[in-house]
Parts: sequence; C-alpha cells; structure tokens
Amino acid sequence: MKRNLMLTALIAVMTLLSTNAKAEVDPNFYIYLCIGQSNMEGQGTIEDCDLAPSERFQMMSTLDCGTRKLGQWYRAVPPLARCDTRLCPADYFGRTMVANLDEAKRVGVVVVAIGGIKIDLYDPDGWQAYVNSMTESWQINSVNAYGGNPLARLIECAKEAQKSGVIKGILLHQGESDAYSDAWIQKVKKVYENLLSELNLKAEDVPLIAGEVGGADQNGGCAHANPTINKLPKTIPTAHVVSSVGCTLQSDNIHFDSQGYRKLGRRYAKTMLATMGIEADIDEDEVPQVDYSEPVIITDRFSYCWAADKGETVTTDGTNLIYNGVQWGGVACWLGGADWSEYDKVVFEFAEPTPIATQIFIQGPSNKEIAKVWVNAGADKAECLFAGLDVSNVAQIALQAAAVGTIKISRIYLLRKAPAGIHQPETSSNGEARQWYQLNGQPAPQGFKGIAVSKGKKVMRP
Repeated sequence: MKRNLMLTALIAVMTLLSTNAKAEVDPNFYIYLCIGQSNMEGQGTIEDCDLAPSERFQMMSTLDCGTRKLGQWYRAVPPLARCDTRLCPADYFGRTMVANLDEAKRVGVVVVAIGGIKIDLYDPDGWQAYVNSMTESWQINSVNAYGGNPLARLIECAKEAQKSGVIKGILLHQGESDAYSDAWIQKVKKVYENLLSELNLKAEDVPLIAGEVGGADQNGGCAHANPTINKLPKTIPTAHVVSSVGCTLQSDNIHFDSQGYRKLGRRYAKTMLATMGIEADIDEDEVPQVDYSEPVIITDRFSYCWAADKGETVTTDGTNLIYNGVQWGGVACWLGGADWSEYDKVVFEFAEPTPIATQIFIQGPSNKEIAKVWVNAGADKAECLFAGLDVSNVAQIALQAAAVGTIKISRIYLLRKAPAGIHQPETSSNGEARQWYQLNGQPAPQGFKGIAVSKGKKVMRP
C-alpha cells in the first residue's frame, strides 16, 4: 500500500511538472524565423524613431552581443542580428504585427543572416562546403560569430524559442547573390522543408514570406533577381512574395535605406497578417514619433576591442558589459558617420566603481579626434558633453583603459536635446496642474512621459 501511495505521489508530481513545463509555452507568443543576406541582417541607419519598439515585440539574441546573451529574449531594439548590423525588415515587421494583433499577443523574431551569402549557407547538406569556399575575412568572421555553423545556430535558437512560444512563420530576404535561375527556387524549397522537419512544424501553419530585392523602379543593381523570387509560390504553395516597389535604396543601389526597410518590413507584416485572415490598414511611410525624454541606449553596439591581439576582451554576464582592458586599448562602437548633432552628451554608467582610470574617445572620419574626456579611477559614471564639438560625423567611440583592469558597464546612452519650441511642463497660474494631451489629441494618462500639448503649446513631460 505504502509503495502504491509513493508511486501515486510520484506520478502526481511528474504530471504537475509536465503541466508546468507546458504552461511555460505561451500560445499567444508568435515567433518568426528571419534568414537571408545583408538586407535581412540590416544595413539601414538606426534613427531615433527606431529605438522605442513596443515591449510586446521581442528578439532572441542568436549570439552574445553587448549585454545580450545567446538564447535569451530582449525587447527588440535594433540591431536585431549582430552588434555590427543595423536596421532590417524584421524591425518594422514585428512592430507592425503587434500593432495589428490584440494586446494579449506578443511577437518575437530570431534573426540569423550574413551579408553576401548564397542560399547554400542554409542547406543542411551543402553549408559546410560553402563555408569552406569563403575567402572574405569579414564573411568568415560573421560565420564564426554564429559558432561556425549559422544553420545549426538558427535551429538551436528556434528550438529554444519553441519553449516560450509558437513559431508562426519564416521570413526570407536573400537572392542578390544567386536568385537568377530555377535552381535557386529548388534550394529555397529544400531549406524551408528542412527547417519545418527539424522543428516539427507543418507548412500550412508556418508560411514562408520572401521579399523582393531592390526593384527596377529604384535602379536596383540586382532587380533582375525578382522574376525568380516571384516564382516561389508556384513551387512552394505556402510561400508568399512581398513587393519592393517604392522601397528606396541607398547609393549602392543594393541595400535599402531606413525608409525602405520600414516600408518593406510593414509589407512583410501585412502579408503575414493576411495569411491569418487579418486585413490591416497600414501606413507604409509612417515615421514613428520620437520620445525626447527617453535616453538612446547604445550599449549593445559596443562589440569589439582595439587591442584584442594583446588579450583585451569584451564579454557579458547578461546584464553588464564586462570589459577586460589593456593599457590604451578600448571597447568600441563603430558608427561609420553618425550625426549626433541632436544630442547633448554620451554617458557611460558603471555597475561598479572603476578600478582604473579611463577616457571616452570619440573619432570622426580618418581617425580624426573629436573629443577625449579623462575619467579618474573610482568613477561610477563617465560622460562627454557635446557643447562646442562637431559631432555631425562620428565614425566611432570607445572607452579606453589607462591600465590593465576589468570594468563593468551597466549601460551606455545618449541624451537628446529637446526640439525647438518644446519646454518643460509648468503649472497654471493658480498652481493647479494643467490638462495635458498627447499629440494624437487624446488626454495624456497619469504619469505620461514625452511630448504633450497644453494650451496650444508642445511641452516635454520628463
């Protein structure tokens, strides 16, 4: 009898554990896998309006990147692929999805993409031979960032994502390198079916959404790939193609600019929503409003060290950047010509007082020095004011170490200047609080922060 009771209790515990494990999978968390080459990894300038996505839009980090840890979920603040990438279609795909789904639903993206690659990188049988054939160091470094096998990393992260939610679709933007014959279509079919098989998914539940490359209307250098891309639905019944007409390109005539990525991402979302029976009215050209009260977090863009050959490293514990510096090395962020004229300053906050002296070092094109700010040992914060500096073309910024030591950085951010005509909030003449309104004309809720309107004037509510 006692043995039977113990067995019954054990079964009950196992059932409870099993139930709890299943309960962790949120059926309202819709997950999308995003693969491709440079336009999917993102080449658009990340602007202020891109830095405040909904908390309902999440990204899984597919590698250690800044404070992000492999396999963990974060608010989907760009970049979504790697630390050195930029704005991509997945950014505005996710934002548009959550804006058109009920509030109980969340959206997550898992992005594995590398510039210049052929579809062979995702071929379960041919990826190794393709990687072995690579000769460009930047491309090899990107492959190595995904553990040397981007396909395996994608599947690994997708399986981890399935513990949190439900995979609802696969987004593809690839073809500039090789989408010029029906052989590419067959390769895409193989890649798609392999992912479905590896993740135990059904095609009817997980459509493939592919985007056109830069179109002929924009003088796209690879526009002749689009006729092939548009054939996908004939071979893959659950595939859909997103038009790139009107999506503006950068001067290289290959990569979309920020406006083009926003429009293309919204079209991906509109297409995906249509497969769910949702007809969404979407403004493809909307530029999100900027919340001037919010700091612009750039921690996760500090991804490399100046003196890595001397043993300098940057890692993360999932919360802080851990910078192991050598004398006059630096943990750095490449910006390539960012205009910081609208900002007041950059701030480094340390999780612990610094054991060594450091300095903020900002450079312009051709390593031209813009600013150096010395910070004594024992500091819990470092900042560089931009007053009097020309920060209209910032190539890179670094925190340099004056000696060997380990520094824990909790966050790095920019503070904006308030736009002309915006003032700090005031009370009325009788001392009562004014009635504030949002820019859409709706009354501002209690505790509202950002730009509001009172008595016809725009104000900043901090």
